[in-house]
Amino acid sequence: MAQTSLFPEAAPDAPAAVRVVGEVMRTYIVAERGDTMLLIDKHAAHERMNFDRLKARSGPIMSQTLLTPEPWRPDREDFEALEENRALLSELGFELDSYGDEDVIVRGVPDDLDPAQAIPALEEICGKLRRGRRDLMRDEILQTISCKAAIKAGWDTDPAELMVLVEKVVSGEIKYCPHGRPVAVSLTRKELDRQFKRIV
Repeated sequence: MAQTSLFPEAAPDAPAAVRVVGEVMRTYIVAERGDTMLLIDKHAAHERMNFDRLKARSGPIMSQTLLTPEPWRPDREDFEALEENRALLSELGFELDSYGDEDVIVRGVPDDLDPAQAIPALEEICGKLRRGRRDLMRDEILQTISCKAAIKAGWDTDPAELMVLVEKVVSGEIKYCPHGRPVAVSLTRKELDRQFKRIV
């Protein structure tokens, strides 16, 4: 299916260049091309970019070994969910060892994931393992990894990273986050002029 641009007025004679104006609230990227302005949720866009890249991998996700293995004691249900899904979690980059009847040692996490996010990610994944559909489980876990690894609202972000996100959104490659939320909204000059009563 053809990708649709969020800049509907763009035509062969329209300006091709997209300008990143900046960020507002360290959350939304402001970009413009011609007579259209775009507001992009940088976290949602980056989350989608991560998800698409991880899902496209044909082999296992690379794991980064933690310098200091992280001990964790999940509740009994979560422990059992981890044990039952150990092979899938290993394929997705989590290196876990059982210690005794209740404890887990986290030795490695997906290479995109900040090690500080290891336990929060696993807690969220356990909830999905207990409640989710088995045929959708891989995608559900990839959503969690993608979210935890994405740029966060409130973070200072390198302008080059912002430009990559803008280009993917403008091209139509990224439209929705993995949870189905839109990553951007557009506003034309005419719509803005109406808001300010410049035209009726």
